Formats: sequence, structure tokens, C-alpha cells
Amino acid sequence: MLPFVTNDLPGTGGVSHTSDRVCEEVLAKQPAATGDHLWLKVSKSGLGTQQARAAIARAGAVSIDFIECGGNRDRHGRSVQWFSVPANLVENPGALRRAGTQGKMSVLELTASHKPVTPAHISRLHWKVRIRGANRDGGYHRAKAILDHLRRGGLPNFVPLSCFGREASFVKWGRMLLQGRRLPAQVASTGVDEHRCLRSVQESLFDRYLSSRVEDGKLATCLEGDVVENRQGEVSVVAFREHVQKRMDSWEVAPLGPLFGSGMEPAAGEAAMREEATIAAADLPTAALGRLHGSRRAARVQPTKVILDLDGEDLILTCELPTDTYITVLLDEIMKPGPATEVAEVDPEA
Repeated sequence: MLPFVTNDLPGTGGVSHTSDRVCEEVLAKQPAATGDHLWLKVSKSGLGTQQARAAIARAGAVSIDFIECGGNRDRHGRSVQWFSVPANLVENPGALRRAGTQGKMSVLELTASHKPVTPAHISRLHWKVRIRGANRDGGYHRAKAILDHLRRGGLPNFVPLSCFGREASFVKWGRMLLQGRRLPAQVASTGVDEHRCLRSVQESLFDRYLSSRVEDGKLATCLEGDVVENRQGEVSVVAFREHVQKRMDSWEVAPLGPLFGSGMEPAAGEAAMREEATIAAADLPTAALGRLHGSRRAARVQPTKVILDLDGEDLILTCELPTDTYITVLLDEIMKPGPATEVAEVDPEA
């Protein structure tokens, strides 16, 4: 179980099902309403992003390869997201408004822009989540205290354990691949995605690194040699800790944790020592990790535009999070579920 950064604050309890959440993409900039690409704002429920792409392709009579989007979104709850298709490929643009699959999808808006939709066009995700039974026995005040703490000190940007498969099977198979071994025949026959297995190894190591930082009370602390990123996406290595600490406190910069592999921006000083300790504890050869494509992931994020409402015994949470942050991590901090409690299923497309 991953550690809570608000471990000293009691949780609300309760339960939140996948059907209790709504996710909407927030555009960094509105489309120009003219251009070579048609943009569709789509509402879908119980439908994966790739299924939505296929439905748009059918409606426009084009190949699914031409349907672009800003990322995979939750298939179980309701999602509102943007897709695009080159305008010159669609003979009847009006047909796109009728794109849908068994009532699970509808086109809310059809417009145009000069470029296709990409992940860079999506700045954050707007969430609205019902937490059932969380307002019992003063739950509202407990949730508010937790959210206030997270807005100041930050939320650990963990990858939920459920993303790694049953009993972390993807991590186990990824380690086998890194060691040069073949997957067992019964595993390979399922068509498991080897890239996902290798990515799971990287993300599990990231979680180890971040867990250590949370448990040591250093999530919001700038470490000597930290790799940090500013709001413009510029990355640097901390040389003067006290100066950067002030910028971290004001959310001008965020520390980046390791997704180990070649090409990853190296840390220095204390931050590098922590990363080396993570690899050593995992008992994985550095040379094997070097065969992976490395990068970095924000270690700490800030929930913004947070609103907490009451609905009888339920709490309604509205907030915005970065696109790569899992809503279930935030819900876990609020609810403090036990090891056997299922907060919400995490979908591979989330």
C-alpha cells in the first residue's frame, strides 16, 4: 500500500465507484474555429478512448489512424474529451455529429482548428467525483483539512498499484524481460503488451522513490541536486537549494522523480543518492535499465480549483489535476481506505 502524505489527518471513509466520477479535458487554448482539422468535443460513458476514435472514424468514413486525441481517458466514468480529423478527408462533416456507440457517446461540439488535437493542447483535467457516505460523523471537515494540506504541500503523484496488474504481474513480467528472459508461454499467449510491462517496472521504481520521499517528510522539500521543472516546461538541476525551495513553496517549480532509463536527465547530490538507493533496493542491473527510454515524472502536484460540496451523507469533490495524475490517488488521501478496500477501479486508459 502506498503511503499517505496526510497520514496524520483522519480520513472520511466512504466509497467512490468509477460511475461516480466525471472527467473533462481543459484546453490550454480554445480552437480557432477555422482551419484544416475538424475538432469534436465528445461526451462518453462506459466507452474507451479507442472505441470513441473508432466511432468517429466510422461516422466520417475515414481510417481510425487519422483520428487524433489528447490522451486516453477513463472508460468507466463519464469523460468529456476532444478528438480531431483532417477536414479534407471527410466528405460530409455533418455526419460527425451523429458519431456514437449504443448511446454511450455523443458529440457536444464540432469546430475546427489549424492543427490536430495533441496531448500538448490539454492543460489539465477537470474532475467531479461523488464520495458516498463520506459526510458521516464530520467527514466534510476531515476532507476539507486534507484538501487544504494538499493544496499547500502537494499530492504525491503516485501511479496506483492497480495499474500494475493483479499481484503486480506486469512488473514481474517486465523484470523478466529486462533480465533477457522470455515470458512464460501461457502469459505470452494472452497477447500481453511487453511495452506496458517494461513501463510498469519504471513506474513501480518511481513509486518506490516517491514513497521514500513521502515517508521521510520530504515531498515538499527541495533536495540538493533535485531535477525541477518550471511552468514553462524548462528543466534544471538544483544548485542553490534555499533559493529553489522558495520557488517550490510558491509552486513556480515542481520536483521530478525518475522513470529510469537512457536519456533521463541526471540528478545530483542528495537527490541522485536517493535514486541510486532505489535502484539498489530493486536489485536490477543498471545496464538493463539503460535499455529503456528514460524520462521524468512530476513527484508532487497541486489540486487546483477545489470545491467541496455536501449532498446528504455524500461529499461532492470538484477539482483540476494534471493530465497524468490519477484521481484515485487523491481519493485515497481523502478516504484513507484499508488495504482490502476498493476505492475505484483504475483503467489502463485512465
